Amino acid sequence: MKKRASLLVLVALLFNIFSYGVAVSAETYIPKDPGNIYNDLTGNYGLLGIASQFHVFAKNKTTVNAHTDGNIATHELDAKNNFGTELHEGLLNQEINYIQKTDSFANSSGIPTGSTRMNKFVVGSNVDVALQDGHPTVNGSRLDHLTPDDFYKDRAGHEYIDFEQEFAKLNVAANDLATITPAKTYTAADFPDMNNRTIDLTGLSDTGFLLVNIDAEVLTMNTPLQIINPNDQVVVFNVINSSSALNVQSPIKYNDRSNHETEDFSDASISWNFGNEMTDLTISAPFQGTILAPNATIRITQNQDGTIIGTNVILDAATNRWDPKEIFISDNGTDTTDTSDSTDSSTTSDSTDTSASSDSTDTSSTTSDSSDSSASSDSTGTKTTSDSSDSSTTTSDSTDTSASSDSTDTISTTSDSSDSSTSSDSTDTSSTTSDTRHASVSFSKTSSDNRTNFNLTNKTSNDNGKKSKRALPKTGSQSNNWITLAGVILLVIGLRITFMSYKKSKR
Repeated sequence: MKKRASLLVLVALLFNIFSYGVAVSAETYIPKDPGNIYNDLTGNYGLLGIASQFHVFAKNKTTVNAHTDGNIATHELDAKNNFGTELHEGLLNQEINYIQKTDSFANSSGIPTGSTRMNKFVVGSNVDVALQDGHPTVNGSRLDHLTPDDFYKDRAGHEYIDFEQEFAKLNVAANDLATITPAKTYTAADFPDMNNRTIDLTGLSDTGFLLVNIDAEVLTMNTPLQIINPNDQVVVFNVINSSSALNVQSPIKYNDRSNHETEDFSDASISWNFGNEMTDLTISAPFQGTILAPNATIRITQNQDGTIIGTNVILDAATNRWDPKEIFISDNGTDTTDTSDSTDSSTTSDSTDTSASSDSTDTSSTTSDSSDSSASSDSTGTKTTSDSSDSSTTTSDSTDTSASSDSTDTISTTSDSSDSSTSSDSTDTSSTTSDTRHASVSFSKTSSDNRTNFNLTNKTSNDNGKKSKRALPKTGSQSNNWITLAGVILLVIGLRITFMSYKKSKR
């Protein structure tokens, strides 16, 4: 009887041990709710919108086969190598990544939060997440550089970034850039010496914005193309006369810059618009500048600095984040008139203001002229600096002839705005939320510090009620494994003792 009682006690003890282990393993880690990207990025990022705040912005899939010094927003990620913007100058105070779904994940991805930077790493609602040794795991891969405070997960039915909506706006942006009259067009005939190819933008425009067309044939040549932009104006190259597929073989050299890792984007003034018709783009030479090809599969096989915007992005070579300066369509050096028109599509309204300074605010849903804040208002001013804020719920066009401007467009339907330093007509054509093209441009070294416009309160906004969940014992942690192992050992010893005692008693 004594032996049986001992055996029962041992079994009960082991049952408790195993029950504790199972209970711990069943605890669920619930990351914080990320909310919406527009709660975090509150600045006016120009024609490219929030896409300009990511190194890779892909509608469908991103494949990372090489070291990627930058952040990623993508529907699907296959990361066989690490990604994340390294800490260098301490100028980047935020790092946002958004992965809706993932096939594979390098556990060294992401950069630890430091004194100069905060992380927000967001995954889709269907991604499996857990905690292991104090770090989040994604589909079983532990993210060694991130903590639970850095980690967020979409709630069912909600997406941190609506890629369909963003790419609809990016297609409009690519089309609008492609239809602007260029300040100059370059073809292969402009470079008789294949070994000495230089594009000098000096004197083409002094408004802060410059659009140049370049024939696709120029980029297929395998000798370097030097671009000189002494005033560091924002320049967009429209790539023209291309088929749906293009292989860029020209090394792009911009000013005296070389490809490198950095957090200083103050000289990121060059972008390339490959248009909406491009479906297959390969970069086969070192490249500098943001790439806009919203409907293309983009393959990078040599070093590249700048934002990469495409349907699919494949990184086969090291690339570096280099967020572009905001692009606002402005006078391109081709319009010299002194008048401008402005039309409000809710009815029809023209207004011209020739005063030395003028501000315009549109806050209504009806129609009015000049500066009537109780209704929709369009105004045209000839001042040197202008601030405009458009929050109307109808469709409006506004033209601002100022030379520098900061603007915020929050319309809920369709809005177009364009400005020029002397004369301009503008249209803002977003299909759902607003896309802005503002004629007046001010490009300081910090570009109004839009990239530091991170809503820091979001870091703690979802903490209430979640701290206890984050403090739960770690699922699958080593402590649980040791408890289980100890239980098994005790069970074996107990059974052995019982068996030996039973054999003795039989004798």
